[in-house]
Amino acid sequence: MRSFTNALLAGAAASTVFAQDALDYVQNYNGDLAAFDYDESAGTYSANWNNPGDFVVGLGWTTGTARDITYDATYSASGSGSYLAVYGWVNEPQAEYYVVESYGSYDPCSGSGATSQGTIESDGGTYTMCTDTRTNQPSITGTSTFTQYWSVRQSQRTSGTVTMANHFQAWAKFGFGNSDFNFQVMAVEAFSGAGTASVTVGGSASGGASNSESAVASAPVASASAAYSGIASGSPASSAAPVFSSAPASSAAPASSYAIPSGVSGGSPASSAAPVSSGYLAPSASAAPSSSYAAPSASSSVAAAPSGCVVQYFYA
Repeated sequence: MRSFTNALLAGAAASTVFAQDALDYVQNYNGDLAAFDYDESAGTYSANWNNPGDFVVGLGWTTGTARDITYDATYSASGSGSYLAVYGWVNEPQAEYYVVESYGSYDPCSGSGATSQGTIESDGGTYTMCTDTRTNQPSITGTSTFTQYWSVRQSQRTSGTVTMANHFQAWAKFGFGNSDFNFQVMAVEAFSGAGTASVTVGGSASGGASNSESAVASAPVASASAAYSGIASGSPASSAAPVFSSAPASSAAPASSYAIPSGVSGGSPASSAAPVSSGYLAPSASAAPSSSYAAPSASSSVAAAPSGCVVQYFYA
């Protein structure tokens, strides 16, 4: 899927606002297609695009975890196939995941290859959950078969906090490994149309589900053809432990190649499936991450980036 570049980063302190969990990772896959510009020490980046090929850019962490990710964005992509999302990978069992906070003209859980997994209440909103099996597709280890996990916020927003523990716990009920994490970023992705984004991101270590609002997952709708964006769910329990539904019966794997969805400008529509994830390059064995940086534990209150930390730049 992507290629690795190693760079030596002088230990710059994170901004005062986000000092709890210092950023140490830059996501820059085809950033030139979006005039990607960033200031890692300030936790800010920007992008603007017009009918690009697929790109994924953002800032985050070399190692993912159940952290609370805070962001503030100006995001305009109403006519674009695009996502503003927390994005990352799990090494084993291999998985790619998204928590989509806002999107342009395409809801990824509406695609024909997506399997509905119900909804979850988290951070003041309802998220539609779905999965998708990717068969013999580009990944962080080359060509492989893996599962995509999605949570798509029904009431879209462009600022707030994403409690990743809630989503990880919900996804675990239908196979998410919830350990052995690779990178994790607050990202902007686009594959068609035009748009702009300016994002500030930071985070803090988190040991579990949100204390202010329990994660409550409801069972998926009976019909696979139901419109996911219209799924309703009950009010979450005020402080009870998370309650999750049983996973639905598995479905057949989708076609191995995705096409730009119908109605999305800037590409030749072929179906309502998810976008092509073309151009991904498998990392060579010699380019494996050499960073010794580890995400701060839940008990840590401040974790600045260590001086001389080697950071992998992983191109989405």
